[in-house]
Parts: sequence; C-alpha cells; structure tokens
Amino acid sequence: MKIIITESQYDRLFNDLPVSLKRRITQEDLEWLDQELTHHIVSNGPTNKFDDFSNYVIGDLLHEFLVNRKDDEIDTVEDPVYGLVYDELSLQEIGDIYWEIKPFLEKKYEKRLRQAWERKK
Repeated sequence: MKIIITESQYDRLFNDLPVSLKRRITQEDLEWLDQELTHHIVSNGPTNKFDDFSNYVIGDLLHEFLVNRKDDEIDTVEDPVYGLVYDELSLQEIGDIYWEIKPFLEKKYEKRLRQAWERKK
C-alpha cells in the first residue's frame, strides 16, 4: 500500500520563499494574508490592465501586513507633533525585506485576482 502525503498550500509557498523570509514569516502570517486578500480586492477599483489591478491589491495587502503584523520590527521615533511615529528609513528597510514575498503572492493569488478583475471590468 502506498501512502501519498501532500503538502499544504502554506508549506509549498513557505518552501519557495527566500531564506530571509522563512525566518520572519509564520503560517499564521500566511493565513492572515489569505483572510485579508478579499478586503483588498473589494477596496480596489477597476483598472484597464490586470497587472495594474494585481499590483495595487498585492501592494495594499503587503502594506497592511507590514503595519498590522510586522510593526514590531519597525523602529519608531518621537515626533513633536504626532508623538511616536515610524522611522522612515526603518520602515523602508523592513518594507524592502517583506516586498520579496510579492511574486509568490501574485502567483498564489493569480486565479482569484484575475476572476475579481474580470468582474470589475
């Protein structure tokens, strides 16, 4: 008898990630991205090109991921007017690290994004 073991969708995505992201992203993070995708699809309007729509949705999703899930990695500074704010350089550095997941998310969500784009055209 042959036993077939299948990898979960999260395991496959995780295994394809660069090492720098494997140390930082958890399965809970991937689940959060899955859950939030619909909100970002709905909140982005129609575009003439699928690539534009995909870029907007994934870009918004990654920004929200950064400030909602990974904000503890971003240094803060005291602003005299606004109080504690993100240090722009630190925000950019951390954002650049997590931006590396963008191609993986585009591949994972392509079918879902394309269906949403078709409905919005």
